[in-house]
Amino acid sequence: MKYTSTLLLIGIFICSLSPKSSAQDFRVQIAAYAEAVPDTFFREKGVANVIASTDQMGMHRYFAGSYTTREEAEKVQQEMIGKGFAYASVIDLEEQRVLCGANCPYFRNGAVFVQDPKREATLQNIYFDFGRYSLTVESKEVLNTVCAKLKENPTLKLKLLGYTDGVGSAQANMQLAASRARSARNYLINKGIRADRMFIKVFGETDPVAPNAEEVGEGKMEDLPENRKWNRRVVLAIIDDAGEVKTDDSVTKGK
Repeated sequence: MKYTSTLLLIGIFICSLSPKSSAQDFRVQIAAYAEAVPDTFFREKGVANVIASTDQMGMHRYFAGSYTTREEAEKVQQEMIGKGFAYASVIDLEEQRVLCGANCPYFRNGAVFVQDPKREATLQNIYFDFGRYSLTVESKEVLNTVCAKLKENPTLKLKLLGYTDGVGSAQANMQLAASRARSARNYLINKGIRADRMFIKVFGETDPVAPNAEEVGEGKMEDLPENRKWNRRVVLAIIDDAGEVKTDDSVTKGK
């Protein structure tokens, strides 16, 4: 699809800007959620000093520090699993740089972007034309995949997070984002997914994955249409009862 190829080019470009590998090449991802969770959520489970990051899909990832060896990271991973985070995983940053795909890792403004193929089928975006909330052919293909996952795993649920770009009023964009999320939900209802398994949350123009415009001097802003198209999206996150985004492995195994 055209979105995938463009994202790949963006990922390769961004990787070229990444700093060289440091001595601390491993991180432990505690968990990933479709919506941000408060710091108290982790403190109540005995986990302190959590590093929060939002990736290019809009998923909120939480990390437990950086480590020089895989052995150190795996020890912390097991500690996180013992504290109730069953899907804690070790992220090899050098390996991520080598992969350097559409979800290429990079560090900018404190964000860490990682390639997480096990979550690919359980966290996806669909995109919309400017000012529209009708589903494209590509969006329907993604929704068909999500529908199949939900039918295979009747205990899981779906969060639909609606967004727009920054053009127009905030109120109008909230309404448009809601219409986009409802279009996706209604499509899945017509495919046989019960409405009570799906939850909509609307963000409008907030939390863009790419800046809609940039300052070019003297207070003037330049529109970035290539960026804006990535913000016209609905995030589809298959979740468990705790709200954590499921890995594809855990969905397949029915966990």
